[in-house]
Amino acid sequence: MTAELYIGTCGYSFPDWKGAVYPVNLRPSMYLVYYARTLGFNTVELDSSFYHMPTVPLVQVLLQKTPQQFLLTIKAHRSMTHDLWNDTRPARPGMPPLPDLASGLKSIPAISSSFVAFWEALVPLADAGRLGSVVLQFPPWFRDTAENRAFLTAVPQLLPQYPLSIEFRDRSWHVPEAVAFLKHEHLGYVAVDEPQVRNLPPLVPAVTTDTAYLRLHGRNPNWFGASREERYDYLYTHEELAELLPSIRAMAAHATRMFIMTNNCHRGQAVRNARDLQTMLLPTGAQHSTETDPRKLRQ
Repeated sequence: MTAELYIGTCGYSFPDWKGAVYPVNLRPSMYLVYYARTLGFNTVELDSSFYHMPTVPLVQVLLQKTPQQFLLTIKAHRSMTHDLWNDTRPARPGMPPLPDLASGLKSIPAISSSFVAFWEALVPLADAGRLGSVVLQFPPWFRDTAENRAFLTAVPQLLPQYPLSIEFRDRSWHVPEAVAFLKHEHLGYVAVDEPQVRNLPPLVPAVTTDTAYLRLHGRNPNWFGASREERYDYLYTHEELAELLPSIRAMAAHATRMFIMTNNCHRGQAVRNARDLQTMLLPTGAQHSTETDPRKLRQ
């Protein structure tokens, strides 16, 4: 089995992409049109939905601006992944408060309204067959515990009928036993490539549903010393991308659909690397075109 391949970037609208990716005279309202039709990507991961709950009008605009073959993956709102604990505790000056893990997770009824609002916003996308996956990115303090596993088993009921892909930032989830749990619960696993410093998780090319998902965060060694924007200031070399090809092909062999999203968005580097991957993975003629689908992996 070889997956249909969807390659894109994590987000498409950044101030430093003006002039680097988009023409300087292009209106921001036309960025997504240019991204899909001129740059020729067949997918994008919407990350703004983590900060702002998506709405039906927003989703309808996204549908109007992209071709029929174009799929969108949507990051879950932070209230669904980060604001789950009953209490918070003070943080260092200038830093946001952190959850008090000892206070435990909120009850499902207490957080269900966020899931309902998110689910309802995505209905037009799902009905059009254009929803690639919902991406739930949990924080580093969401570790593999019995309580957190119980919460994960409830998520499919909170987002019924939507494909789910989960990214964990704690190493405890990137081990065979945890991956087996996700597969048993029909929860998608997001593989990540990022710098191997301090306790950041390794790249594990696992697939737990019929959707494979790989996010490339870059390999900036100054991950913990940089600002959030500078953290993703990294351009993969051709050799580094070539090193990823065996993992990509292994994942694609166990899925019907695979998403590869570049998140090294600083100065448009994600676009360069996504296009590099298109060249390396897609058959000649399917590269930089939204007219040829499904895109089978180049062997």
